[in-house]
Amino acid sequence: MIFKNRRLNVQKILQHGFIRDGEIFLRREKIFNDFTEEIIIDAGGNVTTKIFDADGEIYTLHLVEGASGSFVGSVKAAHEKILSEVAVNCFDEKIYSGEQALKLVELIREKFSDVPEFLWEKFPNYAVFRRGDNRKWYAVIMVVPRNKLQLSGANEVEILNLRVEPEELNRIVDGEKYFRGWHMNKKTWMTLRLDGVLSFAEISARLEQSYRFAARRKGTREKGQRRREKGEIFNPLPPIPFSLLPIHGRIFFLLPESTQAKEAF
Repeated sequence: MIFKNRRLNVQKILQHGFIRDGEIFLRREKIFNDFTEEIIIDAGGNVTTKIFDADGEIYTLHLVEGASGSFVGSVKAAHEKILSEVAVNCFDEKIYSGEQALKLVELIREKFSDVPEFLWEKFPNYAVFRRGDNRKWYAVIMVVPRNKLQLSGANEVEILNLRVEPEELNRIVDGEKYFRGWHMNKKTWMTLRLDGVLSFAEISARLEQSYRFAARRKGTREKGQRRREKGEIFNPLPPIPFSLLPIHGRIFFLLPESTQAKEAF
């Protein structure tokens, strides 16, 4: 569990006492009295350890569930402390395990220069991406139980929320690949799976579309001016001022530049 959601950083590992030995990285250090621990990490980030006692024999009692005693406890504590230090100093945190989610985070960083924001302590793997110009959200990566999307299976699935036009949303929702926005506006947001059911090219195209939809809208005055220039709308006539005159319990209006009152109702 110490190395869960972590990815090996080769540059870091070489800076923290490991040496490269072919396809593996190796470090040995004294951990308790005359005990020595050997830590082996392969290129895929898989970690194995061996503890040797003062006579050079492999010690395994710290791995036995239920083993008790102050000495065993001290060895186990020293062992876990070293692994925690290696996890923090030699690995990068990997929030997502799926290839598409990881590629998506990198694509957003390269294409839009945006980084994920983790806004909820309760949900550490919910990542929000905003446009830099207006701070509007255009993508949200989440990890949710499959049954929340009415999918079979008890495990979790990585999903992506994106903006979408309502008409397009109605057309593509199928309950398998595309869904109405999970915990979002279900008319203007969609949810799609990041577990390989969609090609990354299709996901990327949807992402770019969502990024455009989140662009700052022009003011209504500018929009109206452009429509008037295109002849789509006409300038309304200015309102005609008039006066209402109550005469003998009836209402008359008096037009400007006129001396005659006409009955209004």
